[in-house]
Amino acid sequence: MPEPANYAVMIPTKNEEVNLPFALASAVGRAKQVFVLDSGSTDATEKIARDAGAQFVYQPWLGYARQKNWGLDNLPIKTPWVFILDADEIITGALASELAAISDANTCEQNGFYVNRFFIFLGKRIRHCGYYPSWNLRFFRHGKARYEERDVHEHMKVDGKVAYLKGEMEHNDRRGMEYYIAKHNHYSTLEAKEYMRLLALKTGGNATASPFGGPIERRRWVKEVVWPRLPARWLFRWFYMYVFKLGFLDGMAGFHFCLFLMAYEHQIALKMKELARAGLNSASQQPPP
Repeated sequence: MPEPANYAVMIPTKNEEVNLPFALASAVGRAKQVFVLDSGSTDATEKIARDAGAQFVYQPWLGYARQKNWGLDNLPIKTPWVFILDADEIITGALASELAAISDANTCEQNGFYVNRFFIFLGKRIRHCGYYPSWNLRFFRHGKARYEERDVHEHMKVDGKVAYLKGEMEHNDRRGMEYYIAKHNHYSTLEAKEYMRLLALKTGGNATASPFGGPIERRRWVKEVVWPRLPARWLFRWFYMYVFKLGFLDGMAGFHFCLFLMAYEHQIALKMKELARAGLNSASQQPPP
């Protein structure tokens, strides 16, 4: 077996005994260091991590971005490169080869790399629906990248040049639909709060969101500036995913995936109305100046 490559893998976890063995199998032995950054699991997550040879570190939950930034700042990372891997993801063989070549040579001019990810839903790979390709900046020089501070769908900011890798990650949450639905219910609350915050700003979005930037910046601009102001976003999202982005080509899995995300968008819309109503009620109860 070849020597582990010169990069570290960080896997944030919380009760991931079902998914974690697959993530670890794709990282341990390939990367020089593998850290499981746990926020208080009560299942077999710790045992699975230690038995696989990963370093298990406990840190109380700080939020999606802060938790990972804490890991980048405090874990004993000794490699020049770092890969962020979710517990429900795996590093494919082709991707692992690219990571090894880049980290072992350590001579490229880029400080970060976007990695494509494909989703498994109801046991089928989603190839359309606007969810493939799905680029995420996950591989970077240690000390040259950090996550932006936001409650959900946080993105990484890199100091320096970036590029795109050919190898892919697989996303497959094996905990079942009950957990998947509960997770997205929680995410919809965070998204509703974030959209309300953006709507309260005069410009919306942030400095990295621009209609004139690259594909990532344009997508962020639409999501933060245009999307919160559209009526019936849930209906528009279904049409966009299933028709415009050819979700129908993914068969019944694509049909159900688009319906699921439409319902998720509807949850966000309802929670935004609830937050707006709560704000109005709170304002009406304030004494006059």
